[in-house]
Amino acid sequence: MELSKRQEEIVEAALALAAEGGVANVTIRKLAEALGVTEPAIYRHFANKAEIVKTMIRSFEFASDKTIAGIQQTGLEGLKAFIASRFTLAAKNPPLAKVMFAEELFMGEPEYAELVLGMMHSHRDALRRMFREAVDAGELRGDIAPDMLFRIVFGPVRLLIKQWGMSNRAFDLEAAGAELWDSLKKLLQPTEK
Repeated sequence: MELSKRQEEIVEAALALAAEGGVANVTIRKLAEALGVTEPAIYRHFANKAEIVKTMIRSFEFASDKTIAGIQQTGLEGLKAFIASRFTLAAKNPPLAKVMFAEELFMGEPEYAELVLGMMHSHRDALRRMFREAVDAGELRGDIAPDMLFRIVFGPVRLLIKQWGMSNRAFDLEAAGAELWDSLKKLLQPTEK
């Protein structure tokens, strides 16, 4: 996703505003104030607020897709690498974590909700291969469908990121994430007969 430097700044400011008060808090006026520019200056880079919010969502999807594509490991190690990348991303950019891991912020806006749901499905589809590889290698249980494995694994990942954000980052997210991964792995490993 190619954005100009000014577009990146506008998207970052929109992200900070959304983290403070949801998507409704993102207005052209507030963006202009945050960036110290006039409202027409914002319109030179984006047609409207909707375009800014969509770009914000798509930039997160683009970064996630790039992360998935860059993972060299397969199966369980690939899943571990992707999950660790989510915790690292959230820890480095708390406003991003607050907005992108809080889908409810977009529920009232069908157009945005559709984009976020599409992003989730895209991630699920991309990671399905890793789940299948882990099952085929005997690293994960084979009696749970890959789509359900995705939900079982990423539900707690999202919850942990939300708890971290809501606690005002009161704990080491990456360390807690590693502990969560170890627990999930134990729960999902094949049972001995």
